[in-house]
Amino acid sequence: MLDVDILLLCCVIITMFVALIREWFVPELTVFFALSSLVLFNVLTPGEALNGFANTGVHTVALLFVIAAAVSKSDVLHQLMKRVLHQTTNLSTILCRLMIPISSLSAFMNNTPIVTMLIPTVQQWAISNKIKPSKLLIPLSYAAILGGTITLIGTSGNLVIHGLMLDKGLDGFSMFDFAYFGIPLTIVGILYMVLFGHRFLPDREHHVAELQDTERSYMFQFIVETSSPLIGKTIKEGMLRNLDQLFLIQVIREGKRIVPAPNDELIHPEDILIFSGSADGLIQLKAIPGLSLLSDGKQPSLPENHALVEVVVSSTSSLVSKKINETNFREKYEAAIVAVQRKHKKIRSRIGDVVIKPGDTLLLLTGKHFLSRWSDSDDFYVLSPIKKIAVRPAYERRIVIGVLLMIVLGSAFQLLSIFKLCLIGVAILIFSNVLTMADVKKAINWNVIILMGSSIGIGTAVEKTGLAALLAGGISFVQTAVGLAGILVMFFIVTLILTEIISNLATAAFMFPIGYSISLQLQLDPSMLAMVTAIAASCSFLSPIGYQTNLLVYGPGGYKFTDYVKVGLPLTILCMIVTIGLSMYKWLM
Repeated sequence: MLDVDILLLCCVIITMFVALIREWFVPELTVFFALSSLVLFNVLTPGEALNGFANTGVHTVALLFVIAAAVSKSDVLHQLMKRVLHQTTNLSTILCRLMIPISSLSAFMNNTPIVTMLIPTVQQWAISNKIKPSKLLIPLSYAAILGGTITLIGTSGNLVIHGLMLDKGLDGFSMFDFAYFGIPLTIVGILYMVLFGHRFLPDREHHVAELQDTERSYMFQFIVETSSPLIGKTIKEGMLRNLDQLFLIQVIREGKRIVPAPNDELIHPEDILIFSGSADGLIQLKAIPGLSLLSDGKQPSLPENHALVEVVVSSTSSLVSKKINETNFREKYEAAIVAVQRKHKKIRSRIGDVVIKPGDTLLLLTGKHFLSRWSDSDDFYVLSPIKKIAVRPAYERRIVIGVLLMIVLGSAFQLLSIFKLCLIGVAILIFSNVLTMADVKKAINWNVIILMGSSIGIGTAVEKTGLAALLAGGISFVQTAVGLAGILVMFFIVTLILTEIISNLATAAFMFPIGYSISLQLQLDPSMLAMVTAIAASCSFLSPIGYQTNLLVYGPGGYKFTDYVKVGLPLTILCMIVTIGLSMYKWLM
């Protein structure tokens, strides 16, 4: 008979998984609610529930966010990519030039800001060299993911596992313990993409360049003003039929839709006209007298020196699951949402009634200060290239590079813990005025911190109730039938599936206690299962929702869900074979 606490925990975890899959709430809120319910049901004490927020790995991730902000501010990445990407049309050569430096960088930096900053650069370069961005953006994401497996600080999941090992009284991992696995995985991954994987990438026109050059298709809504000179004219007479880069697809009159809109249809006051077309077409349409652009259900009231900016909604955004007219977007960001593009789907409802989902691409009409204020928002990733990048003093770049070298070398020679090295690094950046305290506050992604701390609390409950030992016993029971290699394959696949469903952070925290229990029952080195957990939690190549970088390139690359499966499945199998093979060789031979 199962213990009551185990039954309660199973119910909470199942509900949490369903909520994450159905996107009822943002991930960090879902996991925090699950953790709170375990406290209410007395499965965990308040101290046990909040212990995850005292985890060293969580604190280290927060500090790394600050260091990543300094790298971003110093413009090191843009300068590097200008040197790396040259004029060439050979895709294999391009992929090598792209993936090798990106994977190297992501070994020492948070990969999300790397990909965010480089999407516009890669897009512009691809378009200028007559290459479809869809051929480059998934490799950009995969290179960042693979590079994150090389070092302890390469990805947040590695630090979560490291912190949990320290909590168990184990030694944890050093900076380059992951390199034994990460370097072969990265080499295999790059070779796969260069030799075979690029053949599975789509070759689509759908892409993002600078908004004035983009071909992305949006839905725009305009209202006919009561004094419009178009009133009483037919659609054809009003010159609304043969617009360049725009097509009038329907008219909404007093709540009724006229689809398709015939050429001889008379235009009435307060008709809502729905156009499909590009951002360039929007600029053309705004010049027609008597029409007012509708955004979030209202007419924009922004300054004349406005700009068009394109953003992708993040998976942790506070905007998710809300209607546009409920987000208070205009007041908060001083910007108006004028169009929404969703993964090849046409948005036919009124703009204000559209429910925002992760990965949606929003076209914004903004004021002149929008990019400087909100380019690092947690709610969305800005994709529009920022044409004027402030030139930072050369000494700032030298300080940033010096801090990175200090962390890498200090950890490699085990002079101090990774947390202390990062703490010193952040202090140097602040005292040297590379970053202000305002920069530090903005840099830390609190959504990720809440998700990490809450996930560790769930993992504590899995171990405390005995669920981890129970699951480990079930897996260990089949050892005689499948052998140790079979158990590792099963464990890797379960971890992989959870990563694609929820997130790598939550998966790492959930699977670590199970792997630890398996290690005890089979008398294995706990480091072995801990490493397999960390690598499997990072190998998210099968969907756009399993890893933030995959979601980032989803909209800009014009990808479909199946594109990730086609390209990512062979790579996932290769990573599993390499990881399990190296694990058995390292710890069992």
